[in-house]
Amino acid sequence: MRGNPRVVGISLALMSAGLYGINPVFSVFAYDDGANSRGLMLARFALAAPLLLVVRTVRVGHLRWPRGTDLLQIFLLGFFGFCMQSFFYFGAIERMPSGLVSVIFYCFPVITVLLAWLLLRHKPNRIISVCLIATVAGVSLTAGSVSGAQADGVAFTLAGAVTYSFYVVLSSRIMPRYDGITGLTVILFGALAGYIVMWALPVASLDFTFPSSVLGWSNVLIIAVIGTIMSMGAFFAAMKRVGPGPTAVASTVEPVVTIAAGVMFLSESLTGRIVVGAALVIGAVVALTVTEARRVASSVA
Repeated sequence: MRGNPRVVGISLALMSAGLYGINPVFSVFAYDDGANSRGLMLARFALAAPLLLVVRTVRVGHLRWPRGTDLLQIFLLGFFGFCMQSFFYFGAIERMPSGLVSVIFYCFPVITVLLAWLLLRHKPNRIISVCLIATVAGVSLTAGSVSGAQADGVAFTLAGAVTYSFYVVLSSRIMPRYDGITGLTVILFGALAGYIVMWALPVASLDFTFPSSVLGWSNVLIIAVIGTIMSMGAFFAAMKRVGPGPTAVASTVEPVVTIAAGVMFLSESLTGRIVVGAALVIGAVVALTVTEARRVASSVA
């Protein structure tokens, strides 16, 4: 296995998806300890950014940092993109079951392709229409399992998916110029700055509450180290070995992990609608990713 880069790469992508997929479980545990999503995210990035800076210094300290416009653009990706994506995604988990959030959120790859078409003139393959229909059907089925009291959770999830799609498309212009750890370090400090600014705003609806016990803070530490640094590090390592297409396909196990973890540890229900909806969304993402990867490969050849 060690001698096969593709096997290692796919294994790293699966590990990344699994590690990130259990984030909602630990976030719910932190909410139960008194935190809200904003306090959790501020604490998460306050821990993750400095820790990753240490890792970056040890691992690739000899590599250059981004400068000038590049540095500003990557920082703003974190300040606006990653900050707001986490604001919406973890805010949604406060409002509805994590499995539902994960499935609905995973419509973002289709949104990303559409945005790349509009903003970067990357015309998608015809299969995008089929994938779009399957994704909308899957999200509709999944959202149909949500009660009226949780409707704002669906809105938060979709807002997070759109925000993350912009983040992915815009980062594709600048991030390839630098190694993954360096770019991610700048992004995490940008996200931390975004939450600090939000925390300082005199807006009552943007209150920040933090865990009230050592156990609660241990969940924050797990999210920062395992669900952020390790998961993203594994993702970038997978990308380096097998490229974006196979990595993205392997990453579609993330909502499956989140659903399974929610059922096992949070007593969330699993209905036929959710299973069918998840299958449609994940199937559409896999089909779209494979098709786009083949299109890119043929254009390069």
